[in-house]
Amino acid sequence: MTLRSQLLIAGILILFTVSEAHASGKQQKNIQTSIHLLDYIARDYARAVKDEKIINEFEYKEMQEFSQTVQDLAKDYLEEESSKTREPILSKLQDLKRAVTEKSSRKAITTTAKSIKSQIITATDFKVTPSEWPDLANGKKIYRNKCMSCHGKQGGGDGQLAPNLKVAPTNFLDDDLMKQVSAFQAFNTIRLGIEGTSMRSFQELSDKEIWDLAFYIKALRFKQKTDDESALSEPFRRASKAAGLKQVATLSDQQLVKHLDSLEGNSSKMLAALRLREPSEKGGGNSLQLAKNYLEDALAAYQNQNPGQARQKALAAYLEGIEPVEAQLKAGDPEFTSRLEQQMIKVRTAIENDKSTQKVKEEVHASIGLIDRAAQKMNEGKITPWLSFILTSSILLREGVEAFLIIALMLTLIRTSGVRKARFWVHGGWITAVVLGLGGWFFSDWVLQISGASREVMEGLVALLAVLILSSVGFWLHSHSHAQKWKDFIENKIHRYLRTENMFGLAFFAFIVVFREAFESVLFIQAINIQTAPTDNYSIGLGALAATVLILVFVFLFLKYSKKLPIRPLFRYSAWLITLLAFILIGKGFHAIQEAGWVSITQSPVSLNVSWLGIYPTVETILAQILFLGLMLLLYFYTSRKLSVKAVRTNR
Repeated sequence: MTLRSQLLIAGILILFTVSEAHASGKQQKNIQTSIHLLDYIARDYARAVKDEKIINEFEYKEMQEFSQTVQDLAKDYLEEESSKTREPILSKLQDLKRAVTEKSSRKAITTTAKSIKSQIITATDFKVTPSEWPDLANGKKIYRNKCMSCHGKQGGGDGQLAPNLKVAPTNFLDDDLMKQVSAFQAFNTIRLGIEGTSMRSFQELSDKEIWDLAFYIKALRFKQKTDDESALSEPFRRASKAAGLKQVATLSDQQLVKHLDSLEGNSSKMLAALRLREPSEKGGGNSLQLAKNYLEDALAAYQNQNPGQARQKALAAYLEGIEPVEAQLKAGDPEFTSRLEQQMIKVRTAIENDKSTQKVKEEVHASIGLIDRAAQKMNEGKITPWLSFILTSSILLREGVEAFLIIALMLTLIRTSGVRKARFWVHGGWITAVVLGLGGWFFSDWVLQISGASREVMEGLVALLAVLILSSVGFWLHSHSHAQKWKDFIENKIHRYLRTENMFGLAFFAFIVVFREAFESVLFIQAINIQTAPTDNYSIGLGALAATVLILVFVFLFLKYSKKLPIRPLFRYSAWLITLLAFILIGKGFHAIQEAGWVSITQSPVSLNVSWLGIYPTVETILAQILFLGLMLLLYFYTSRKLSVKAVRTNR
């Protein structure tokens, strides 16, 4: 396969990923818009109609328009759903539109709108909960930068720009209004904005930032009433038993108070605690709790004979609950992390293979038990400077050697070809990847948010693209290991292969090989940084320095002693080494795509898990590696046989 073909395939993969992401993003926005409009109808219909009479013509026209818009959007994003799921929702949307036209009671409209909203969220599996407990301090910073000029310093709708606005900014201190609004509704308003007002959509903010802001806005009026927030520690502990992150995010204050009424204590004080306090253990603890919630939802869906939704929930349990803290867990205990990952796969395998409900229940409970152990490990405290040094250096050494071994081979082959200008392109490619990796460290908070399916798919596609390029390079090296073939190549083809038009391809390949390792290294090292005390962070730098020195020594020795090898053995050994690296990457690539839910998972009879060789206990990854190895052996054998026959004929 030519370098041009490889670049074409790379472009197709990128376009496919981008177009799919764009389509998925558009659908998610349409679902979010529908939910937002249904909330608006349920809340503001009373301003338009009273006692079956229109009291505000403008508001009433909005109700008619919004009910029609929701119906139109739903027809689009529910198109691929089964008729059993789609038709009841569309029928209820028609009922809602008719009820608005007939000026039905507020209770009827509110009940119908909320019912449709719940059905849409269930049918589309729309995410209505943040992946971890929002950061109120960060929400305050965002509020001051984005909202204070209109809504005022305390949230009373009295900012500097407020007098000049046609529609007054919302007063977040208004009890009657804000007790009816959930954090999720605030999230939707911030993300989508409100047409006809100065409330624009804040598309530049990440989902995490919007959740931080939404939770802070919900806390504002409680801040005005609470003198000592530290006194809310015990009410928060009691309230947390009945109301987790999902309830605090999706329920309004009215609904939360009713939810808390069954507990002992002052429900109003517990409500204030939930709005003003955050868990003492943040980050991983919340992420792991989210994983447990998703697993319980998956089991409930499977028991209700909905395997499709059960699989989605089980996949979300890993992608949104385990994957965000996987690097942090792996840095401290890689063996346990591998067990946890395989147990999560067993849950999905049981669901996909239509196992009994009892079997799925056993796998879910086993997973929850491991998640509880993971939470304990993450709460055990900071790691020592010495351990931080060892972990950092070993991770960078492992990732670096894998990448730079290929770069060293490329430089050796370029040296033997005599086309020295190609070296600069190769160096440019891997140096660019390293620079971007270092840049990723400074934007590590953003990098860590690129998780779940997006990260796994990106890692998988990059790995498989590297396999494609490595395979062609390995085959080329093997075919040119024959003396006569090498002589012909040097005399007739080398200058055409390494002309300037192909230099970019060399740089691109060097970049791909190193960037994947650099990206992964940033995630792992940041996980170590989280567990290391700030005063001991120097150990991470020393570990990185030690690994860099060892890698440079390795590359130097390789380049130095490879000069003594004759061309034929050098190419032959290089071909087999590159084939081994491609074998490892194809296993890792398929495994990453499996974790993203793109490829099914079938547990292999033998539980063999050697991640550094890309070997995982799933039929799909093992089969991909066996087929790849078989194909490469067949091509190598065919090429050797063909060249041997040609040599015999030439000698005659």
